[in-house]
Amino acid sequence: MTVSRIIKLIVAFLVLAPLALFYVQNAGTRVDLVFRLPGMSWYLARSAPVPLLLVIFLAAGALVSALWFGSKAVARGRAVRALNRQVSALEDDLALARLDRSPKVKEEPANSESVDDSGSAVEDGTTDFDELI
Repeated sequence: MTVSRIIKLIVAFLVLAPLALFYVQNAGTRVDLVFRLPGMSWYLARSAPVPLLLVIFLAAGALVSALWFGSKAVARGRAVRALNRQVSALEDDLALARLDRSPKVKEEPANSESVDDSGSAVEDGTTDFDELI
């Protein structure tokens, strides 16, 4: 047995032992379940065992909370999926915009000499500063 399995067994025992003790101590106890309002009351259960009532109300609470929070989680999941679709569309548009705006490359003349504004040839892309002065 691994250490994690032993720890899980100990935790399960620590949770289940008090529940079993509660059941053994209260299995014979019977109560009437009454819903009372001012001026009226209803018997919901006559002579019901306490552990059964506890299990029923815990299950009802879990069901109500699952429906309440589950519906909110589903709505949030839908919103997240919609936002993911929007982000994907914007990323695709951005990628297409980057492809459309390819950098313009200046075309160099075939020979290594270029002509400046004055019409004189400049060799190898360097400027002759003596001629400018």
